[in-house]
Amino acid sequence: MPSSSSQRGKSIGVDQKLDPNLPIPLYHQAYTLLRHAISDGTWASGDQLPSEAALCDTLGVSRITIKRALSELAVEGLISRHRGRGTVVNAHKSIGLVRADFGEMMKDLLDVVDQTKVDLLRAGKTMPSPQIADDLGLGDNEEAYEVFRRRLMDGEPYVYSISYIPSEVADKFPANGAEQTSLLQLLINVGHAPHEAFQRMTATSADKQIAANLDLNLGDPVLKVVRVFKTQSMQPVQHTTMYFRPDRYEYTLVLPASHAID
Repeated sequence: MPSSSSQRGKSIGVDQKLDPNLPIPLYHQAYTLLRHAISDGTWASGDQLPSEAALCDTLGVSRITIKRALSELAVEGLISRHRGRGTVVNAHKSIGLVRADFGEMMKDLLDVVDQTKVDLLRAGKTMPSPQIADDLGLGDNEEAYEVFRRRLMDGEPYVYSISYIPSEVADKFPANGAEQTSLLQLLINVGHAPHEAFQRMTATSADKQIAANLDLNLGDPVLKVVRVFKTQSMQPVQHTTMYFRPDRYEYTLVLPASHAID
């Protein structure tokens, strides 16, 4: 028998079909509609969303469209997906999702690679945390390739990063690849080129490990950036958490007038 939250989830005001004639992509229409249902409290924390098949039927779109919409909600921290439990609404969060031009971001990343030196600190397979496994679409007990690195600019620490790549993808990397080549280039080389990235940014304090790798004092402020890269088919292929020294990193985002807020 379906749970009360599942029964309630099918009559939440998302009973209209999406409009393919609008200039807004269908996946973003679905994302916006579902996000609104979460933000206005129609779906409360702990509620289970309808199945992907039910959402496809309700909204009149394909499975890949719903998967993409749910992926955005998951990266934003508003839902989590659990094998055997389905998709569950998280506690309401005020996490902002920064959307920059992907082409420009990739160019900036490649420029950083050219201008910095990388130290590979540690690499190997591990069991990622539930949140990271969820962001990567991994099932229970699925391992990921974990890479700890830091980049230096002019000989000084610039960013400390921890990356996870699904094992089925990382197994295609050459031996010692992470030591000699950027992870993005490795993904491109093995046929899993990133097509889209989702990013979360926040300020945090340096713990012992971060402070040691960035030559900071314990508790010093750092900028934390989480990026999840996906292929054109929306397959998650890399989850990276980066900690930047605020005195050596500035994030600038140019917004069109339509995004300006008074």
